[in-house]
Amino acid sequence: MIHFNESKVSGKKYEQLRTIYEKSESEDESQQLAGINDDYVGWLSVDGTDIQYPVVLGQDNDFYLTHNFYKEEDRAGAIFMDYRNSGDHLDFHTIIYGHNMKDKSMFANLGEVLDGKFSSTNHIRFEFKNQTYEWEIFSAYITRETDWMDVDFKSDHDSENFIQSITNKSSRAFSNEFAENNQIITLATCTNFATDERVVVHAKLIKGNE
Repeated sequence: MIHFNESKVSGKKYEQLRTIYEKSESEDESQQLAGINDDYVGWLSVDGTDIQYPVVLGQDNDFYLTHNFYKEEDRAGAIFMDYRNSGDHLDFHTIIYGHNMKDKSMFANLGEVLDGKFSSTNHIRFEFKNQTYEWEIFSAYITRETDWMDVDFKSDHDSENFIQSITNKSSRAFSNEFAENNQIITLATCTNFATDERVVVHAKLIKGNE
């Protein structure tokens, strides 16, 4: 019962943040949400799911596992970008994490991408630095490996090998054609079966290229 109540309170707080986001103009929205949390970097949504959340960037990948957008202790945590990524510009590979909550909040719906009923035309949208970026999913799978977490590539050859590797891992067939300037976003969450198992979804940038 305590866990249910905590989830309910957490859900209401994120509903309030969605209200702020939906009612505000793009620049005002960024200022208002950054006023609540100066770690705010953008807003994430995934077509065909209930994923609509503010994204934060902390000093490590631990704090927001146990703290919400208001920096309060909360087992639901927050949706957060890998601390190795830049908060000033999009890197070649941006990683965003979130919990898989039993009440279907946060990134619990991410596993639906693995379902054949999830349309391959559903896109990921990330509003970052007052610009909207749109991403097309090209790979999704469950793994216990961690090589998908690479963000530092020494050469074009390294990044090309990385793309090929994560494409080959996909448990579904998606469009795999890349343009030279495609950047990648990865969404990841845990599964309900093992603490070291992750649902990983990769998408390529198709709109909003820098």
